[in-house]
Amino acid sequence: MTATDVLFRPFRLKSLSLPNRVVMAPMTRSHSPSQIPGADVAAYYRARAAGGVGLILTEGTSPEHHSASADVNVPSFFGEASLAGWANVLKEVKAAGGHIMPQLWHQGIIRHPGTGPYPEAKSMGPSGLSRPDKKVAEPMTDSEIADVIAGFAKSAGYAKALGFDGVELHGAHGYVIDAFF
Repeated sequence: MTATDVLFRPFRLKSLSLPNRVVMAPMTRSHSPSQIPGADVAAYYRARAAGGVGLILTEGTSPEHHSASADVNVPSFFGEASLAGWANVLKEVKAAGGHIMPQLWHQGIIRHPGTGPYPEAKSMGPSGLSRPDKKVAEPMTDSEIADVIAGFAKSAGYAKALGFDGVELHGAHGYVIDAFF
């Protein structure tokens, strides 16, 4: 047995049963015009499932909160058209025998003001600072924090309703979750 053999053993955690331990990390692709994943996105993920990836974590997707993204080509995980696109991605991945979870990614204060699909939405973070010496916005209010949490919860609920295998929350690199740490 080699040190890498464990990667090809099945893995089980509660109701999730994977054929191996190879996990595709989320990678921002920006291939979803108007935040809607199309047939090309479905084909991209299906190819990875067909290639034997045990679990696919999608590129970052915007949870249901207008200040989440700075890029109109990053897919959202809310709205009828976007969710229909994700349903097709899921169908294609499952048809290839794969498992998939969306990554929910709120850019928080890192999002440049005036950008993204909702440029009027303010960039936000717990302190309003993008780094110790750079104020970008006012600190988030309790109500704004609750709205962001609700957006994550709604999008996670959509993933569950569609039949995804779970969700992954992006909590690093200074984005909104990380900013609270």
